[in-house]
Amino acid sequence: MTYHLVNILFISQQPIGIMGYSCYKNSFTIFLFMIFRKINSADIYENLLNIKQITLEVTDACNLKCKYCGYGDMYFGYDNREAKYMSFHQVRLLLEYLFIIWEKDRPDSKIPKTYISFYGGEPLLNMNLIMAVVQYIEHQTISRDFVFSMTTNAVLLDRYMDYLVAHDFHLLISLDGDKAAQSHRLDTSGRNSFEIVYKNVKNLQNKYPKYFTDNVNFNSVLHNRNSVEGIMAFMKKEFNKRPSISELNTSGIKSDKFDEFKKTFRNKMESLMASGHCEKISEELFLSDPRTHELLLFLFQYSGNYFKDYNSLFIDEENFTVTPTGTCTP
Repeated sequence: MTYHLVNILFISQQPIGIMGYSCYKNSFTIFLFMIFRKINSADIYENLLNIKQITLEVTDACNLKCKYCGYGDMYFGYDNREAKYMSFHQVRLLLEYLFIIWEKDRPDSKIPKTYISFYGGEPLLNMNLIMAVVQYIEHQTISRDFVFSMTTNAVLLDRYMDYLVAHDFHLLISLDGDKAAQSHRLDTSGRNSFEIVYKNVKNLQNKYPKYFTDNVNFNSVLHNRNSVEGIMAFMKKEFNKRPSISELNTSGIKSDKFDEFKKTFRNKMESLMASGHCEKISEELFLSDPRTHELLLFLFQYSGNYFKDYNSLFIDEENFTVTPTGTCTP
């Protein structure tokens, strides 16, 4: 049996759980069985050698208080948010260890890029750490190409946009649409964050148009104050972008908040179908179209003749196991 490791590492200050997924294929279907197995040192070393992404949870602090936040009042079961900030010492220990591995051995194949992703909370609140990490990596002589990326609410974007552009950061900006659509995303004083976010994003677009086109994407959360059609129209008109659209988290809802959740939640498929331009929007969304997702899920569960990606063409069709090493990627 061959083990194929998922080469993504998520670093936070929370305990790390490890789970394996065993898959086998016959002429009719693919069955998935959740298993637990002990990962040996060779597995871990191979994974670290071939790692493609490192995600650093640089802080759990945030300068917004979104009503639907998965770490907010509507949910339970998450770790306490204590406004902790990761130190450069913590990151340096990790990077020094990885650099030793990367200098000693070569990966199984050429890794075109290794992504260093900064996550929060709001990562821009710990910008001193981010700049220290970037400087440290850029001064290494390791024969790898690094790409920096970040998820941000853009509240502090005006302070740091020059730096982010200079170091070619890839940005995923959280914006739910126009002012009404953004009204669940409040600052710590309870005010709608739309004005400052919109101003900062527009400034970035106007000052660095090519960078904005190449490096900036958006994620919008669907809820009772926006719609798939409204989000798509706003993003197209204001930024000439196609955002990813996410539904509210449906897990871990507090019993006394369930009515509030039901009032806020909107189904992506229903919102799309209610649009007067359903087919046009569907073409623009394509893989993000909920109908495409359902089709892919059907093929994955009931077809015995499919490949998830290009690399799957080279995997033995007999038994194989995928073993993630690390916590869930945000």
